[in-house]
Amino acid sequence: MEANEKKETRPWKILELILFVVSLVLFAIVFTQNPKTVEAATGSLDTYLYWIYFLVCLALCVTLLFPLVGAFKSKKKLLRLIILILAVVVIVGGAWLLAPGTPIETKAAVQDGDFKFADTMLFITYLMVIGAVVALCWSAVRKAVKK
Repeated sequence: MEANEKKETRPWKILELILFVVSLVLFAIVFTQNPKTVEAATGSLDTYLYWIYFLVCLALCVTLLFPLVGAFKSKKKLLRLIILILAVVVIVGGAWLLAPGTPIETKAAVQDGDFKFADTMLFITYLMVIGAVVALCWSAVRKAVKK
């Protein structure tokens, strides 16, 4: 059975290695350049940022794909997935509603929606950090109480 598992995980390992190598190459290109102008610097940095966006989207798709496949194996898992999706929608929607989106003074041309989006992402990040700290504390307390 181990041979089948190795054959199944091998393409994923190869894809992971390829993505890692491309990331390292782009990282080296961006941070070893010494551009003379701002325009020259933003060209390679934009490429690097688009690569990061691609990797984040890929991670999100894979993260969503596995629970979706597993959710259809039982009604309980499907119900948990639906509740999780609703919770995410409520959290993101609440962060969007709470985000002020007030413009700030900047020399760059920025659309008003970008401020709202940035504030929303900051609120979601704050909630995630708070959730991680609470989970860490809960785990420590629970482990201490069990002993």
